[in-house]
Amino acid sequence: MRIVLLAIALLNASGLRAAPEGENPASWFAQGNAKYQSGDFPGAEELYRRLVDSGVESGAVYYNLGNACFKQKKIGPAIYFWEKALARMPRDQDVKANLELADLFVVDRIEVPPDPVTIRWILVAVHFFTLEQESWIVVALFILTNAMVAVYIVAGRSGTALKALVAAGICALLLACSLASFAWKLYESAYIRRGVVVAEKVDIRSGPGTHNVTVFTVHEGVRLRIHNTVGGWYQVSLPNGWSGWLPSDSVWPLTGSDASKPIDRSK
Repeated sequence: MRIVLLAIALLNASGLRAAPEGENPASWFAQGNAKYQSGDFPGAEELYRRLVDSGVESGAVYYNLGNACFKQKKIGPAIYFWEKALARMPRDQDVKANLELADLFVVDRIEVPPDPVTIRWILVAVHFFTLEQESWIVVALFILTNAMVAVYIVAGRSGTALKALVAAGICALLLACSLASFAWKLYESAYIRRGVVVAEKVDIRSGPGTHNVTVFTVHEGVRLRIHNTVGGWYQVSLPNGWSGWLPSDSVWPLTGSDASKPIDRSK
């Protein structure tokens, strides 16, 4: 299981908030890598988490943090951090391979019928780029479409004008597809709340509170969707449709308004 040796320049450009005076987040990453390679996985995890707490939003940091957790048999946190890494590096095969490996250690086997091939291809296309990458693609296609329209207007009735018109049409179609994908990503990140169970074992209850009956039990590493929050409890559903309530501290949200809430270091 490899770790990412991220260049300091890249780390400094990864959305870092101001660190406390005298502390260097880039050095934390190097120290974390050194501890990982020496077998000190708790020490590596601590340094990588310090980076996340300081505001680093880097797929490489999340990837290495997931590795450090997995080496300590923290399956839930490992899956959580690898999912965060995949959101920032959607085409990284190592992250995908690690998630497939971790899934073998998840106790619960949730049977879900596969999506139709068309839906699967659409989902692959939508998540091929990150939200930031897609925003730049939208801007570039918008500029290119307008440039081709301008060439068409200036060229009059020449052959160049026809080529520019065809190019403008293709760019406009790609722009529409990119805008739809970009809009879906915005909606997904803001309103579709997903999370990972990080508690070793948690009872799903019929309502918010321990006085409600247990309807089923899940274990760490299970992905679920969060629908509602009431007094420290999440209303959730599994991919197979089963639903209920569990304590909010047993789940770390991946998306939604509370995805950036502080991570419980006890897990």
